[in-house]
This record gives sequence, C-alpha cells and structure tokens, in this order.
Amino acid sequence: MATNRTETGSSRSSEPVGPPVGGAYANWIAARTTAYAGWLWALVVVVLLLDGSLTAVGIRLGLTELNPVAAGLIADIGVLPALAVLKGGAITVGLAGWVVMPADYRGLVPAGLAVPWTVAALVNLFTVGAVVI
Repeated sequence: MATNRTETGSSRSSEPVGPPVGGAYANWIAARTTAYAGWLWALVVVVLLLDGSLTAVGIRLGLTELNPVAAGLIADIGVLPALAVLKGGAITVGLAGWVVMPADYRGLVPAGLAVPWTVAALVNLFTVGAVVI
C-alpha cells in the first residue's frame, strides 16, 4: 500500500494513502471461490452453453437481443458466429486473468464469469419460457 512519508529530523511517520483494500471478508471470498474453482469452471461451461442456446432459441422465436454490442454483431455475422466470438472472447479474457492472478485469488475468475452468465441464462429461460407457453 502506498504511504505518505514525512521525515522531520529523527522522527519518521507514515500514513496510508487511500482506503484499505481486501480485508478478512475479501480474503474469505477469495479462499472459498479458489477452493471450488473446478466446480466453478464446470458451472461456467454449463451456463455459457445454456445462455448461448437460449439466446439462439429466443432470437429464432422473434425475441430481440438487448445487449447492443451483441445485437450488432448478430446482425453482422449471424447468431451462432456472434455468440461464439463473444463467449470465446470472454473465456479468453478469463483464462488470461487466471494465468496472471495470484493463486490464492484465482477462484474469483470463474466466479466472475459464472455469476453474470447464470443470471443471463435464468432471464433467457424465463423469457423464452414465457413466449413458448
């Protein structure tokens, strides 16, 4: 952590600059996600496939993609290629983060991918379900 150091004669004081980062709760979350990293990666694969499949089905049913980046790419290259590019790009960034992240915090990477994709898959599931029923 950066500190401000003031030296006056023989006295030397240092005080933290900015708020503290981490803490016991953040370390606990990192430890728990890292302990279950394998399961989290499996969840990432499942929800990635579920989200992509439900997105493709929804678009074929006449629903609209709400993400403007994804919608533009889908319009340009098609549903499946666009989803492959977007999901593949996210996985690539996640794997790069996994490599450079300290080992004690690596579980945060699949958790960071799994949480939003799980939410997106659930939203897609309810939306497609509402159209089909």
